[in-house]
Amino acid sequence: MGQDMTIMINGIATGLFGLTAVLYLTVFKKNRLRMVLGVILAVYAVYLAKDILYLHPAVASDTHLYRVLLSIDNWAVPLYVVYAFEVIAPGLMSLRKTLLLVLPFALFTVVYALWPSDMLFGVLVVFSTVFSAVCMCVVFRRTLVYRRRLLDNCSDITHMDIRWMWVSIALFLPNLVLWTVLSARLDFVMDAVYYITLSVSWGIVACHTYYFVPQTGQDIWADMLSSPAASWNFARKLSELASSGYFIRSPRLTLSELAAELGTNRTTLSNYLNQEVGTTFYDYINSHRVSEAERLLSEPSGHWSVEQLAEMSGFNSVSTFRRAFSKKHGMSPQQYRERVLRGR
Repeated sequence: MGQDMTIMINGIATGLFGLTAVLYLTVFKKNRLRMVLGVILAVYAVYLAKDILYLHPAVASDTHLYRVLLSIDNWAVPLYVVYAFEVIAPGLMSLRKTLLLVLPFALFTVVYALWPSDMLFGVLVVFSTVFSAVCMCVVFRRTLVYRRRLLDNCSDITHMDIRWMWVSIALFLPNLVLWTVLSARLDFVMDAVYYITLSVSWGIVACHTYYFVPQTGQDIWADMLSSPAASWNFARKLSELASSGYFIRSPRLTLSELAAELGTNRTTLSNYLNQEVGTTFYDYINSHRVSEAERLLSEPSGHWSVEQLAEMSGFNSVSTFRRAFSKKHGMSPQQYRERVLRGR
């Protein structure tokens, strides 16, 4: 019963990975990140299809053959790293670098296949576990840096934010634990759970990749011109722009665009916001937009939907508006309006 259930779940997972790979490689509008994900999902589909072999009792009873097949799974370990770096540093992971990451795992498989040893397989398991844990930490740290750069450069990060990657990292950790358990013994229930968690993990990645807008070096990673950090001669003009509603009229405003408007450069403006104002570009611009929303909500005759309020306040998306408003007031726009009107 357990074996049949696991085989069925394996077949479903294989089909899902294969179908999603086909969609990304042949149907969806293509960009480099989508192509990378499509190839990765296709590789996973092959790996999962291969698992049918060691779920067979004859293979499962042969420890050496079972471990050889299991070690091949390790070849996919670097794939999440390749995907993650394609998100946060497009173009960094070339085919050569990817093959170099996979090479140690392939060599382990070949060496173990020729010279089976419990100690060698144990080293393989430890190496895979440590490699995965270190990579997850590196990816997590890089996502923090990436997000900080987004907030320092963009006033609207709709479909650019990568907080969802933190969820995928958290879900990949149980996959790592399950694989480690399965390396010691065949367990049909654990196998089924492994296929389910793996499918959910990559499902989240695939869903967000469809909507994600990759940022090129020109967008947020370009080197910024140096300038004296103490030169804030544009501060008065920045205040005038705020008073004139400039931030409201420019829903997709970026740090580069505002710096050009002020006659300064990105470094000086970024330093001013971080050191003098104590905020990021993202929070600074959206604080002015929230102030405009407060003004609109305070008008007794105003009856606007959340979508209208977001647009009239300069927000490009309702979700960003809700998040920024709730961050400042700890309540929804409607609750804020009710409180203001009760106070009159």
